[in-house]
Amino acid sequence: MDIALWIIQIILGIKLITVSYTHGFRQAQPTMQEAIQKMGNFSQPLHYVIAACTFFGTMGLILPGVLELPTWITPVTAVILSIMLLFSIFFHTRYRDIPKIFVSLVLFALAAFVAYGRWALIP
Repeated sequence: MDIALWIIQIILGIKLITVSYTHGFRQAQPTMQEAIQKMGNFSQPLHYVIAACTFFGTMGLILPGVLELPTWITPVTAVILSIMLLFSIFFHTRYRDIPKIFVSLVLFALAAFVAYGRWALIP
């Protein structure tokens, strides 16, 4: 089970790093500009906050196991990321980004499983 959790954490980490990069550094891309237009004035600062949170969340998923930091960091980070992904589902539903809703649901399920797995199955 430990190996399965590590694989899920790495997959989740890779995807969240791409989210961080896209929301933080690629806001000039046409698809991001479209999203910013839909969301209004608060969108650009929100995208920077999302980028920072996903970056630090990814570090919280991976680094505690690699650097032998306290093990409670990983499940707490996974819970915080799960909550953040629930907000992502809400926003994508509100702005009718159907494919992104599905991606957020899958990422939420993975983050929730990591939280449960690292808290209850293999602390």
